[in-house]
Amino acid sequence: MERKRLRPAGLALALGLGAVAGGCKDLLEVQDPQRYTSEDLDQALKAVADGVEGDLHAVYDEYMVFTALASDELQHSGTWTTWDDLDKGRWRYGLSGSSDGAHNGLLRVRWFARDAQQRLKRVLGEAEAAKSPMMAQVMAVEAWSDLIMAESFCESPAEAGGPAVSAQELMAIAKRELTAAMATAQAAGATLYYRWAQAGRARANLWLGDYNGALADAQAIPAGFKYEAKYSVNSGRQNNWIVVVATHGENKAGSVREHLWPRYDAATFRLRDPYTGEPDPRLPVRHTPGDKAVDGVTPFYSQWKYRDRGADIAMTKKGEMILIEAEVYWRQNRLAEAMAALNQLRTAAGLTPHPTNPMPSASKVFEYFMNEMFAELFLEGRRMSYLHRLQQTANVFRAMNDPRRPLPRPTLFPLSQTEALYNDNIEDDLNKRCLPMSGS
Repeated sequence: MERKRLRPAGLALALGLGAVAGGCKDLLEVQDPQRYTSEDLDQALKAVADGVEGDLHAVYDEYMVFTALASDELQHSGTWTTWDDLDKGRWRYGLSGSSDGAHNGLLRVRWFARDAQQRLKRVLGEAEAAKSPMMAQVMAVEAWSDLIMAESFCESPAEAGGPAVSAQELMAIAKRELTAAMATAQAAGATLYYRWAQAGRARANLWLGDYNGALADAQAIPAGFKYEAKYSVNSGRQNNWIVVVATHGENKAGSVREHLWPRYDAATFRLRDPYTGEPDPRLPVRHTPGDKAVDGVTPFYSQWKYRDRGADIAMTKKGEMILIEAEVYWRQNRLAEAMAALNQLRTAAGLTPHPTNPMPSASKVFEYFMNEMFAELFLEGRRMSYLHRLQQTANVFRAMNDPRRPLPRPTLFPLSQTEALYNDNIEDDLNKRCLPMSGS
C-alpha cells in the first residue's frame, strides 16, 4: 500500500521553499518591495510554518501505528512482513522496514523546522523573529521531532549529516529546544505553543530523571489541554492512517491484541476495566462475531477510537500530565498523592475509583499506574516508549504467555538504515548499531 503524505494548507509551499538550492535567491527575499505587501509576506511565512507542522502530523499517524504493533496494543492481522516483524519482536537494524520510514520522516521534519527558523530570521530580522508566533511554532516542531525520536529510536543524528547520538543525549537536546521554544512563545504571546512545548518538556524531564522538573511542568498544564495531530477527509493523503489500515469497514491489517479480547463488552463497544468490570470509554473497540481480519484467519477486533479518516490524534494532553504526576509521586513514595492522581483519571472516565483505605502498597500502586497509562494513552503513540523507559516490556509480553511472540524482543526502534547509507558520519554496520533488548 502506498503511504500517503499529509498536505495541509501551506505544506506544498513549505516543501518547495525548503528545496531552494545554493545559487537561487530565497523565494521570500523581496527583490522589488513595490510588488509585495506586508500581508503577502505574512501569508507566505505562515504557510511555511503551517507546512512544517503539517509534515510532523503526516509522520505521526504511521509512527503511532508502528509503536502500537511493537507494544501490547495492536497485533498484525494482515499479510505485511514488516508489520509481522514488529508484532513478533523480530525487527532489528537493516530489517526494520516500517520504522525506517518514520525515522526518515521525523529527520526531514526537523530539517524543515530548522530551515524555516533561518528563513524567518532572514525575512523578519532577528529581533522580530524572536517574538513571532510562527517562530515559536517551528521551534516547537523541531523540539517535538527530537523528543519523539529520543523516546522511540535508540540512536539518531543530532544534526543533519552528523554522527549518531544516544536516545539519552538526544532527549537532553530536545529538553533545551523545548525550553527555547517556550521562551519564544512567551515573548510572542503564543500560549498554545508555549503549553505544547511545556508538556513536551514535562515528558523530557521524566525521561531524564528530573522528577521535580517533570512534576512542575505537568502541574502547570491547565485542565482540558490537548494538542492534536490534525487529519482530514479532503484527500487520501490527509487521512488518518490507522483508520485506513486497521479499522472496521476499512483494511483490517491490525487487530487489537488477543490478550485483550476477553475484556470486550459487546453492548458498549468497549474493553472492560480489569478491576471493576466496568466498560472503559477510553478503550473503544468494535467486534462482530465471525468477522475475520484481512488474513482470513484472525478474529478482527477493531480499534474504535478513530472511526473517521479525518479523526485527529492527541500528541499530548492533560491526562498524560496527570500520569506524570502519579509516576513522580509513586517514585517519591507519596502513595496517597499518586492514588489521588490515578483516581482523578478514573473518575473523569466514569469508572469507580480504586480504594485507598487501607493505602495500597507501592507495588500495587505501580500496577494501577500501568493500567491507567494503557487506558489513558491508548493508541496515541506512547505505550512502547513507556514500557522501555520503565523496563516493563518483558514483563508485559511474558504475562501474555504467547509462544508466537517470544522473548527477548527489542524495546526501541533502531536507526534508519537509509540514514546510515547516506550519512558519511554513520557506519552501516549491524554490529555497531544499538538495539535495546528485553527479556530472555
